[in-house]
Amino acid sequence: MPGDYAWIAPIFATTERGVDAMRTIADPPLAEIRGSSPRYADVMNGRSRIFYLSADKPDGIRGYGFRGVVIDEAAMIDKVAWDYVIRPALTDYAGWGLMLGTPKGRNHFFDWWTRGQDAGEPEWASLSFPSASNPYLPAGEIAAAQAGMPADAFRQEYLAEFLEDHAGVFRGIDDCLTQAPCTHSGPFVVGCDLAKHQDFTVLVALCQQCGCGRQIDRFNRIDWPEQKFRIRAFCARWSNAQLYVDATGVGDPIYDDLRAAGLNVRPFKFGAQSKRALVQALMVAVEQRMIRWPVDWEVLTNELRRYEYQYSRTGEVHYSAPEGYHDDCVMALGLATMGLRGFIRPQVFDSASGNSAAKLRASDKRLDELIGGVTDCELREELTRLAEQEVR
Repeated sequence: MPGDYAWIAPIFATTERGVDAMRTIADPPLAEIRGSSPRYADVMNGRSRIFYLSADKPDGIRGYGFRGVVIDEAAMIDKVAWDYVIRPALTDYAGWGLMLGTPKGRNHFFDWWTRGQDAGEPEWASLSFPSASNPYLPAGEIAAAQAGMPADAFRQEYLAEFLEDHAGVFRGIDDCLTQAPCTHSGPFVVGCDLAKHQDFTVLVALCQQCGCGRQIDRFNRIDWPEQKFRIRAFCARWSNAQLYVDATGVGDPIYDDLRAAGLNVRPFKFGAQSKRALVQALMVAVEQRMIRWPVDWEVLTNELRRYEYQYSRTGEVHYSAPEGYHDDCVMALGLATMGLRGFIRPQVFDSASGNSAAKLRASDKRLDELIGGVTDCELREELTRLAEQEVR
């Protein structure tokens, strides 16, 4: 379609790759390279222009309106340039964006890639191609590189893998992925994180014996009566499994209705402290491989990979999904994990009580006194129960 387009690179020197590519595929007069600041390709006598721009000084991109952009080495570009300059430049024409590059840990490029893997994001699509898929690259060269490079470097640069950042919230995610189905007949536990419109309601069923994920259900834009029906049917499918449900805000009457319907349900009220405790308990479960889930649960896996933390001014740590992303699957998995045998459950108190922080500290201290060095799972579980009763 005629109009203005852009090839955007991290630094100005890299834009020459776009210029060289245009010269290779389109000779004059079909396309002619003109200008110097900025350079652009004049396509079909001015019907379209392709500007070659740098994102190192993104203010230089302001004022343009593009029908489409190609971002080269997208992992190296500051996400602020996309959010505040490049994305707005596509708005007038509802333009498209093509992000190319090699992975660089779990930064914004990884976030974009995971959105393309999410069936709930129909406007996004993502593909990954290892170097071996290039028919012009000799196989011997790839083998030589593998022999002479660190394993992580080869996986990132040649296999196009997004490697786990050491500063990530959840460590050892890849070790929890499985293709081996759980064959136990129960008992099971279900975690449910509730939402109605913008976010998703998610149900996760785990086997209490081995911690393996059996089923995940994720939906939104469904009225509460239909949601309650789906929750009841989900639990019934898994032998009337014990249900840990989000009972925060509108979730409180949902919990009451589910309990009145005869479900074996326990409430969890989300607050700053209780969410932190839940996430930290889930971190332990993932790192120690107490839980596992099928490799095709990609939405859950991607939420875990991009989960992040920040410190407040008072030094408290807060966990959440990046802005614009969901963490419903993470919360549902955390709730389900609370029901596993031998799992030390996070201490949950109603923040409205006013002394929940003191109770948490007292509970943690008493737990340390009771279970320090205890390895037997059933004994640890019983001591945890006693500590909860004693503190309360």
